[in-house]
Amino acid sequence: MASQTEVGGRTALTVPQFSWDHPIPLGVRLGNLVISSIIPPRDPDTGSTPPDVKRQVELVFQHMQGLIEDAGGTIADIARVTFLVRNKANHRPLIDVEWNKMFASSSVQPARLVIEVPPQGGPSIQCEFIGMLGTAQ
Repeated sequence: MASQTEVGGRTALTVPQFSWDHPIPLGVRLGNLVISSIIPPRDPDTGSTPPDVKRQVELVFQHMQGLIEDAGGTIADIARVTFLVRNKANHRPLIDVEWNKMFASSSVQPARLVIEVPPQGGPSIQCEFIGMLGTAQ
């Protein structure tokens, strides 16, 4: 695990692909529960958000997988994912492609919510998730 710190049973999690320079961790593990903060589509090579929305979608899925693995789990331990997007009609099909790649082999996929938020600069897509380690069948 590349986790940063452990305090009071809470372990701060990171995504090994990029450095996280905020005081609030990218995710936390508390016992078997894993909860992420908002996961940005940060490119690990440049440290910035790529302009291409398709690439942003690929990156949030990559980082989501990296974060659950840093917690000691797998994608099978993810229970729910929430996506925040600028344009639901345009971005949901891009999410569907990556979703089907990541979860296609699962007979029961995680719950999912896609919420459209007004553009405020920054990325076109972000996500957050909840997972429970050790429950995958």
